[in-house]
Amino acid sequence: MSESTRAIILLILILILLLAVAFYGSTFLMRRALKTVIKRFQDNNALTPATAKTVEELGLARRGFFHIQAFRDYKPAALDLLVRYDIVQITEDNKVFLLEENLTKINIGQKRQY
Repeated sequence: MSESTRAIILLILILILLLAVAFYGSTFLMRRALKTVIKRFQDNNALTPATAKTVEELGLARRGFFHIQAFRDYKPAALDLLVRYDIVQITEDNKVFLLEENLTKINIGQKRQY
């Protein structure tokens, strides 16, 4: 095998490794964000329409375009996912609350409390 062939194979293997790390890394960060968002709802007792909070009160608002951060903030995307699966409901006055009975719709490794 020539030196250039080895270099190309090594480059391809490195690219495959980087793709795998990117995929599994983003999955890990999304799972962690889902757990964080659920915990924020529970800690703030936003579990019924009467105790619903705004996204800003929960600290889940999207950051501005020019906000400097080291990593992407997955919490707003996690909140969107929870809304899509009807785990988080939105009230008429744009407040949000968690429906704990619907948490079984997703599997994020959340410890269940009985």
